[in-house]
Amino acid sequence: MNRCEQLFFEGGEYYHLCTKPIEDELLFRTEEELNEMLNFIALATYGGRCTLLAFSIMENHLHFILEGAREDCAAFYDDLQNRLLKLHRTDGRARVVMAATPQLIPISSLKQLRDEIVYVIRNPFVDRQNVNLFSYKWCSGYLYFNGLPDLMPKGESAAAMTLTQRRAFKHERDGEIDPRIRVLNGAALPSSFTDYRRVESLFENAREFVYWTLKNVESQLEIAKRHGEQLFLDDKELWSVIFRLCRDTYHVEGPKVLSNENKMRLAKTLKWDYNAGNAQIARCMNLPIRVVNDLFPLSAK
Repeated sequence: MNRCEQLFFEGGEYYHLCTKPIEDELLFRTEEELNEMLNFIALATYGGRCTLLAFSIMENHLHFILEGAREDCAAFYDDLQNRLLKLHRTDGRARVVMAATPQLIPISSLKQLRDEIVYVIRNPFVDRQNVNLFSYKWCSGYLYFNGLPDLMPKGESAAAMTLTQRRAFKHERDGEIDPRIRVLNGAALPSSFTDYRRVESLFENAREFVYWTLKNVESQLEIAKRHGEQLFLDDKELWSVIFRLCRDTYHVEGPKVLSNENKMRLAKTLKWDYNAGNAQIARCMNLPIRVVNDLFPLSAK
């Protein structure tokens, strides 16, 4: 058993807590609401009995990787939901909060834990075209194996804010806040409530973490299917899938030497199993776009 496996088994239970994406409305409509959710996560983390390893706040759903007993992880979300319901009790949006139904997915191996962590921190990147994988402010992805957060402003302890500021932070009259929460421009800093060092200990080094994040496409697709979410690959990621399928399924070195029949089969696999668009299939397979459009006419643009 290597060091990472030993640290994994020495820990507690692990869970991926996520909410079902809301299809017709947004859970968070503005940056202010996203920042308020950061504050609520910080409060729930220090007010509960589980450890937050990774998180991602999207406009219509949430992802968390938690270490702790199942009942404590469930209580963590109950705390968040109650705070959101209280925040929206007068604006008619409580029903939107209730529509974000949670599920707790147990994690049973180090590989699964790594896969789930990476899935969470990749979520903003695969969901939005203008997001850098390691810079989305409402996700813990930029914390791991990154020295830059140490050079950024550390903010102030939440306990050092004025009573008025603390009440505004909590949206409660009670102004007591754990001093470990640090705040910058009114929002809790993820580095102060996410145990990113614990995550770093579960990878051998920064190179393995980056490789796991950027190259482990197959596991990400499996997780996306389980959550009922669609994962879209960029050209480089799809290119690596194409060559793997050529080697493993068709026993050739690449798509250029495939027969026309197998090219069509591979194109269908890319479309239905990997959510590739017509233009992307044409680019990566070096096929005329009219051929791909004829194969998938309903997807032609």
